[in-house]
Amino acid sequence: MTALVNLEQRRPIWIALSEFYLDTELQDADFRQIAFAIIDSPYTFEEVKTINKYEVFPVLQGNLLGVAGEWAGFDESWLVEKILFLIEKKSKISKLTTEITYQMFKWMCKDYWKKLEAIYNDIKINPDTFLITCRTAFINNLLPFQFDNTTLPLYKKLEQKALDYKAKEQLRPFYEHLQEGQYYINFWTAYFLLEKFELTGTEKLIGLNDNESIVEHCYKLIENHFQHFKDTEQIKNCSFWLEAKKRTYNMYLQ
Repeated sequence: MTALVNLEQRRPIWIALSEFYLDTELQDADFRQIAFAIIDSPYTFEEVKTINKYEVFPVLQGNLLGVAGEWAGFDESWLVEKILFLIEKKSKISKLTTEITYQMFKWMCKDYWKKLEAIYNDIKINPDTFLITCRTAFINNLLPFQFDNTTLPLYKKLEQKALDYKAKEQLRPFYEHLQEGQYYINFWTAYFLLEKFELTGTEKLIGLNDNESIVEHCYKLIENHFQHFKDTEQIKNCSFWLEAKKRTYNMYLQ
């Protein structure tokens, strides 16, 4: 069955595109995550649109037509199984049916595709941003709290990208990166906010959670997830760092 497609290459695209068919409104961070999945794949943007049309759309379109469709996320194993079954059983008749159905309902995701393409192109033509540098760091196995690597050019570049936001007084555009779950972007953002931005502790996450302080959110984000690091030295470094930040911002941490 899997011989019909390269499952290792296809699976991330199927899972990423499934976001389009959830009964919820996607945010910019969601579109960037899908765009990164495409960039990390061997497929062009047009090829991904074809994959969507003939492989993902026929399986998931019905979710957008129901009264209360799935909104939290499709089971990945179920999704892959359904798409593989579709590919194995496809015929000229089923392809024609897909063509007709797609023409009827493609409008439902039309705006999503426009936004995705714009974000995808922006990433491709601006490869030197903080987000892309985080991705490059991830690919090169440079992770947060690897303090032995702070002299590496890539780390210095990442740090400078964060400092550029600070110098331009772009606190909000920078903390909005806390929404990015891929490539440790949210971790790097939280780290640099507490380490380099000289926060007073009173600043709020305006636009994300107006009642939560930036300091508290960043501290909790790192505290709740750093144990998942695989490197014991990384975990130890983070633990000591958290203790230091707790002493600094104690009155602002619940």
